[in-house]
Amino acid sequence: MTKIISMITLVGTCVFMSAQVGINTATPEKELTVNGTMKTSGIVFKQPLEKLKADENYTFIIKSPAPDNKITAYNDSFVPNSPAPINLVQFKITCDPNDKDWVNQFDTKINSSKFLVVISSFGFTQPTRTYSGDWLTPVPQIFAYSSGGTWKLKADYHGFAPDNSLPTGVWTLNLLVFDRSYAKDFNSTQNLNGAATGAATAPLIQ
Repeated sequence: MTKIISMITLVGTCVFMSAQVGINTATPEKELTVNGTMKTSGIVFKQPLEKLKADENYTFIIKSPAPDNKITAYNDSFVPNSPAPINLVQFKITCDPNDKDWVNQFDTKINSSKFLVVISSFGFTQPTRTYSGDWLTPVPQIFAYSSGGTWKLKADYHGFAPDNSLPTGVWTLNLLVFDRSYAKDFNSTQNLNGAATGAATAPLIQ
């Protein structure tokens, strides 16, 4: 009789272990579902990581340094119109008819204290190869820079302009915009002292 009772107890324990447990929720979605904040000294992720289902959204999880060890979650479904940690922003900029290809200081209105901006790719609508004694292919000057608290854009084929018979040019600039909470930028100024080669005094990332 003792053996039978033990077996029933074991079966009951297995059934309980396979159930879903919810904290602050009556409808847990996983083995353990927490509706609210949680503090833990460590997290072990299941290997391999599960793929998201069609009805599931992503969440970025970041751990702050010790001693706080706080977990911050980001999910764009919380505020659908808010920016994500990494955003793709495209600008189509029509140039001044007199300049044809020059964009000197286009204000993106993107806050440079909150976001990092990188120009990932670009395009220009007019042909840039011209003939003046020799065939020349101008080199584009394309970059983003912070000024006055926002990111500005410059786009230009230096020393060149499309032929006057051509329509005004249009630049397409694709930007990668990173939330500074999730990315860092490093700056270094080096003097090569007239040489063509050199090395940083210390690695920026190691």
